[in-house]
Amino acid sequence: MAQNEGLRNSRREWVKVTGAGALAAALGVNVINPRRANAAPAKARALFFDVGGTMLDWSVMPGKITKYFAERGVKIDGKTFWVPWRTKLFFYMMYNSMIGSGFIPLEELATRSTLALAKSLKIELKPSDAAGVLPLLGELDVYPDVMPGLQKMRELGYKLVPHTQLSIGVLRKALLERFKWDAYFTSETFGIYKPHRSIYLKAIDVMGLERSEVIYVTTNQFDVFGAKGAGFRTAWVDRWSEPPEPYGYTPDWQVKDFVELAKVLEAEKP
Repeated sequence: MAQNEGLRNSRREWVKVTGAGALAAALGVNVINPRRANAAPAKARALFFDVGGTMLDWSVMPGKITKYFAERGVKIDGKTFWVPWRTKLFFYMMYNSMIGSGFIPLEELATRSTLALAKSLKIELKPSDAAGVLPLLGELDVYPDVMPGLQKMRELGYKLVPHTQLSIGVLRKALLERFKWDAYFTSETFGIYKPHRSIYLKAIDVMGLERSEVIYVTTNQFDVFGAKGAGFRTAWVDRWSEPPEPYGYTPDWQVKDFVELAKVLEAEKP
């Protein structure tokens, strides 16, 4: 554990010293163009995608949770556990970013938040069992509209980039081999969680993009707020027919799925 923490700290210090260009080279990212101060609005060149719930199908998670715990002799109703679990984990991620005392990997935060939720429900869990919930996300499939939509977006000439606070382990297992991506970023890449603005802005630094050259695609409204607050245009994939939240930032496009988004991008050429 101490050795891993040292490696993470060393990586962050290396990025500070060598800059985004060196990180881009290490990640194998093709830098499109150098950043320019006060750049005029430009045509979109890249699409950044949230992953959990936007590309990965959340709907089967309640059943997976029920089955996972039943196999360990614990009775938990996944339908009542799933949303509070996501909420608790999201709070823990925000706490970690706000406290600013060092990045805690998602696997550890997920274990802690699972134990906290179980305790509040008067359910006794072993830490080893609590640690097994997050990896279930790596078993998820994508929504059926995702691959045809991505293929059309590729034909339109966009760079396609997953941008998620899921761990690299979950991302690799669930998504990375499904499509030829131009780059990808996780919370581990920069040691910060959404919706902190730096996780958005550091990603475009690595790719050499201007804010106006990115459209951020998400089904989570907090990402609309985070990406818009960082200066990106946003496309909201409204998979659950939710009303827009009146936080103060509204998406530039609202679509039902990736196929509709591809059609919008083809027609509007933003």
